[in-house]
Amino acid sequence: MFADIVGYTSLAQKNEALAMQVLGEERRLLRAAFAQHGGVEIKTIGDAFLVEFSSALEAVRCAVAMQSALRYRDVISTSPESIQVRIGIHAGDVIHSENDILGDAVNIASRIEPLAEPGGICVSEQVYHDIRNKLENPLVSLGEVQLKNVELPMEIFRVVVTPWEKESIATPTVTVPHSSSFDVHRVAILPMTNMSGELDEYFSDGMTEELISTVCTISGLRVISRTSAMKYKNTAKSLPEIGKELNAGSILEGSVRKAGDRVRITVQLIDVRTDERVWSQVYDRSLEDVFAIQSDIAKQVSEALKVNLLTAEKQLIEKMPTRDANAHDLYLKGRYHWRRGTEEELRSAIRHFERAIEIDPKYASAYVGLADCYIGLCDEGCLEAKEAYLKIEPLVRKALELDDKLPEAHATMALLLQDYQWNWDGAEKGFRRAVELNPNWSIVCQSYGVHLALRGRFLQAITEIKRAEELDPYSIDIHDCAAEIYRCANNSESAIEECTRMLELDPNFVPAFVKLGKTYLQKSMFEEGLNAMERASELSHGGLLVKSWLAYAYGVVGRKDEARAMISELEQNSASRYVSPYNLAIAYAGLKDVDATIEWLLKAYGQRTSTIVHIKADPIFDFLRSDSRFVELQRKIGFIEA
Repeated sequence: MFADIVGYTSLAQKNEALAMQVLGEERRLLRAAFAQHGGVEIKTIGDAFLVEFSSALEAVRCAVAMQSALRYRDVISTSPESIQVRIGIHAGDVIHSENDILGDAVNIASRIEPLAEPGGICVSEQVYHDIRNKLENPLVSLGEVQLKNVELPMEIFRVVVTPWEKESIATPTVTVPHSSSFDVHRVAILPMTNMSGELDEYFSDGMTEELISTVCTISGLRVISRTSAMKYKNTAKSLPEIGKELNAGSILEGSVRKAGDRVRITVQLIDVRTDERVWSQVYDRSLEDVFAIQSDIAKQVSEALKVNLLTAEKQLIEKMPTRDANAHDLYLKGRYHWRRGTEEELRSAIRHFERAIEIDPKYASAYVGLADCYIGLCDEGCLEAKEAYLKIEPLVRKALELDDKLPEAHATMALLLQDYQWNWDGAEKGFRRAVELNPNWSIVCQSYGVHLALRGRFLQAITEIKRAEELDPYSIDIHDCAAEIYRCANNSESAIEECTRMLELDPNFVPAFVKLGKTYLQKSMFEEGLNAMERASELSHGGLLVKSWLAYAYGVVGRKDEARAMISELEQNSASRYVSPYNLAIAYAGLKDVDATIEWLLKAYGQRTSTIVHIKADPIFDFLRSDSRFVELQRKIGFIEA
């Protein structure tokens, strides 16, 4: 095995002291892995290791453990520098000479190492033949490579290290680009290219989202959700590369040009296996025909992929949400602002949805959009739960009255029944109906998974959240929910893997550090848990929810004075701004203060704070389970039969 730190020379030139610190940390972590897998350290060459193993299988297993240890280090470390290592492994004869080993095998391993990606592992074909069908991790062929000073080309294989890469590969065998194993019925709809200028960006994005929603209704297809698809907006990657990353066999791409009351939409369907066009079409129509265009595209895609449309699916695809082009345009603008999520953007979205409803009072989707904005304001702490409910409930009921086959309306009503009315059976019925109407909608799979977890049905919850991740592999929010579900189910390793995945997508994502901190504390890894919570606090710039979790962490690790000081600060904050009583219950839970925790939970119940529904599933409240007041609170929320 040959292992080398990525970018070490550059770092040493910029900051030698930091480089030495990183090198020392790397050596400590890697040497621990060598010891666990029988590796014999032959020598270090600057920042590189040369290590010998008795078997190829142990060498590769050690390499996987090394990369996992380094990834977890990067997640919990406050150091500005990550540690990434490339590893190359070859199997062959060597000659022992004093404290060194010599031979072609050493040379080949050193030539393979640079082929690995940062944080990756590459092995020779000899190693592949030794470990195939024995290693838990999949192997991907990189094809034949001509190595320097090696006479014949050699096939090189990449070891799939991260858990999310594993999920995208069907079986632990070799896969290659353009493989016939790609499923053409797994479809990625890429962001439509905007040909009209920046002011119409909302329109091209909205068209993409609506087209995804329309094709999603076809049960015979598996459609990649919006978050993952939008990752490829303005990308320079080739379609085969995108197909491979999303594990999609078919890609639909196109462009939109809007001019006055006319729209020109160009689309083509590509078979990733061959990189050939299966179907294409140019639509040059009035804006009023947008829904007819979307309907036709969905039908043409299903026909090209030889998927039969059910009668109910055909009706959904052909449905016209509104016949007014201006109302539709306002709706698209509303969704554009809603996705941005800040209070200012949400209030802008509200104005657009309200104007859309004024123009077309029968536009059901606009009512749901308006309801979603008020839910967003409540989540942001800008609207109290009771006030939010009074605004949201009539909007969703109106949407269902106008269109009882609108999946978004059923999903939002399910959230209302769950978070505000605690009608658990009614909420589940709503989630299931939304899934029936749109089986490819990752967000409702995510919400249903959370619902099941809140009720303590963790095996079912994990099935649903995995389905959501399959449909939207790059959604950081879905991975956030998955981490929490795994933590509450006491599957700490999977929770940590989900947190690591989030931080790969966004290294400064605050909820990832909070979930990581909670998980480590639950595992009694107190130093790591507190480090993660302190990092979350630093990144959130004093966010109240994060402050509550940091107070909880101080309490758990025994720094009770600091916990109480932070709780006092939160209570003082509540005099001038809204602080959820549930947040204070979290803080007191770290101190295991039974009376104070229950007092604040009862206040949260009185305010009908939506987060109160977490009390059944969250292990942080396990110390309250035998208290009659806590039992009664669960009964009031509907978790225990009267």
